[in-house]
Amino acid sequence: MEEGLVTKWGKLQDVMGARNPTLLAGSGMSDNPDAYAAAKEAAQQSLKTLNGKAPSISYIFFAGDYDPYEINRGLVEVLKDSEFVGGLGDSVIYNDTVMEKGIVVASIQSDFLHVGIASADGFSEDSFEAARKVTKEALSKVSLDSYVDPYMQALRLKGGDIRGIVKIPPYYIHVFTTGFKLPKMGDENKIVVGISDVTGRQVPIWGGAFETSIENFNKKYEIYSLHSGKVYKDGLIIIFMSTSMLYGYSLAHGAKKTGPLSVVTKTSMGGYVVDEISGQKTADWYAKQLNMSKEKFVNGALALSITQRYPIGMVDNMGNIVVRGGGIPSGPNNDSLAFAAPVIEGSPIFLMDGSTDNLFNAITEISNDVHKYTEETASPELVLITSCFTRRNVMGPQFSEDMKRLKDSLGTQRLVGFTSSGEIGSREGELANCHHLTDNVFAFYNKLLTSKKQEG
Repeated sequence: MEEGLVTKWGKLQDVMGARNPTLLAGSGMSDNPDAYAAAKEAAQQSLKTLNGKAPSISYIFFAGDYDPYEINRGLVEVLKDSEFVGGLGDSVIYNDTVMEKGIVVASIQSDFLHVGIASADGFSEDSFEAARKVTKEALSKVSLDSYVDPYMQALRLKGGDIRGIVKIPPYYIHVFTTGFKLPKMGDENKIVVGISDVTGRQVPIWGGAFETSIENFNKKYEIYSLHSGKVYKDGLIIIFMSTSMLYGYSLAHGAKKTGPLSVVTKTSMGGYVVDEISGQKTADWYAKQLNMSKEKFVNGALALSITQRYPIGMVDNMGNIVVRGGGIPSGPNNDSLAFAAPVIEGSPIFLMDGSTDNLFNAITEISNDVHKYTEETASPELVLITSCFTRRNVMGPQFSEDMKRLKDSLGTQRLVGFTSSGEIGSREGELANCHHLTDNVFAFYNKLLTSKKQEG
């Protein structure tokens, strides 16, 4: 018998007998102004609940004017040889606390979670091809146990969990990319397509785009990302996970449709600029929908956050709304609007009402989705979130309340993440996409998939 197999079998029996937890999660935060000290403090806190075990993966998000190289130095010192990923956000989220300067860390450990991570700098030269290459590398780094992992999947089949195996596959992908930095626009959709070209579209994908704070857009800045000791300025990080652990995911914006259905009739720059809607110049169409003059609309689009408060929503073939917010007046006479992510010519659209009261409705949608997907009443050990910085801007001080309601609705003790310029994700059974204005969550449970017998 192969050396170590008896030990593995004993450990497996302990887990199956519920004598040991199958997934450990920890989190930490620091607003220490010193980057090195803050990174160490947050990382040390995140390890406290892991019972001395090295994390399978740690997520690190930071905001503010920290030196990323000093953050990296502190993380390497604490997390040592374990894998960690992360980067810069407009702000960071720790439970119901939202910080414009701070560092948050989430660590998880499980013998039933196998992680393959790959990354690249300078990916935006050809984001599609970079996504394909990095995905292949991430897949090659997943180390499976040839005894335990097949046995865990066989247990699902033996228990009659046919529907569950189809509904909740034993793998998923997390992806973090660099957000838009003019003149470079967001490449999130190209990355999703590049990943899917390797794995197919059936694999759940969750993540988001790193970004600087909104206040820095008119300044010189870099967007940093981190991967296990490496610091990138144009980074792409892809994490492939093979798992026997239960997980859930969803996203929602809550904004409401207003006015009549319209159509995007002309775009340019690959869809990043919308020139006409329903045959009208885009600025004229917007001004008409809002009952204001074109001059007032153009002057207030950014200054008054009009296109964030009232974004456009593209209708997909399932009737869902994909939001594009924060359009910037551009072109001759400011007739067009430029967006950070592409809009598809020919798409039916609505003007959306993104009032705070409407946005709060996303919480119920997300909670219902996660509970329906997992069919689980227990609380997740950890929930990761990428939330749109447009959402934070529109909600203002009430954004913290949005986080509190989300945390309470999911019943988790740990909500960790950052505000993003583009959320990558989907709802159950839908294809991953780049979204704006959403809360986008991924939940880890301390529960084996083998314990979920999902009957038809």
